[in-house]
Amino acid sequence: MDLRETTVVTRISANIETEDLAAAAALGERLIGEFDATELEICRADPESGWTGYLVSVGYRTPPADGEDPAETLHRAAVPALFHFGLNALSFEIHGTPETGQYGSYDAYDTRADGFTLHSLMASVGGTDPREPAHVTRHDFSPRAETDVISRVHLYVPTDDLRLAVDMCGRPAADLSASLVRITTAAGPCEAVLLSAFPAVAGETEEEALSRVTNEVNAHLSHVNMSVRAVHTALEDDPFYTEPG
Repeated sequence: MDLRETTVVTRISANIETEDLAAAAALGERLIGEFDATELEICRADPESGWTGYLVSVGYRTPPADGEDPAETLHRAAVPALFHFGLNALSFEIHGTPETGQYGSYDAYDTRADGFTLHSLMASVGGTDPREPAHVTRHDFSPRAETDVISRVHLYVPTDDLRLAVDMCGRPAADLSASLVRITTAAGPCEAVLLSAFPAVAGETEEEALSRVTNEVNAHLSHVNMSVRAVHTALEDDPFYTEPG
């Protein structure tokens, strides 16, 4: 994303114990509204992580003030989230040095909120790039297999309203059984990435599995009223995370 090098993004990450993508998206929309967030990620919890249901993260931006050092900006950026959840600001820690880079974090494990559990809060310079690699779990929360085919879809969403973008991406995310939905906005349309894991069918070759999944994904995308920037499938985790050509 095209953020100023000194702009701090505070990320709030929560766990909601549901297997309903719509419920996770509703939590995301709620947090976006509460914090005027500019980025969102919804992902199915890895069955080996100890979490169940979905992990929902939002990020909001805080530009530095005149004469403020990086640590002061990090502290100030975290205050709205700390205050919102009734957390002790003294427990927000700054890590690193001005020379090597700094970030702030609050370990919020098992902090219960209204309908979800807050599990981390972090402030750092720069936003999440939607192309960053990520682990992809299966649509039914079962353990992954090496033969699973991973698809990655890039969409340009014709709105700069992040909450509206979440709603617009709900149908393709459900159609593709997406296990990760990442949406960001800067100046202009939102950019969305959908990642899915498709189990192989018994007896098919790798080439047949890739062809089948590619055809299925493209068939679903033919009904999407958005610009499809790129589609990629492969037998590996998050196969395509560089700038689409």
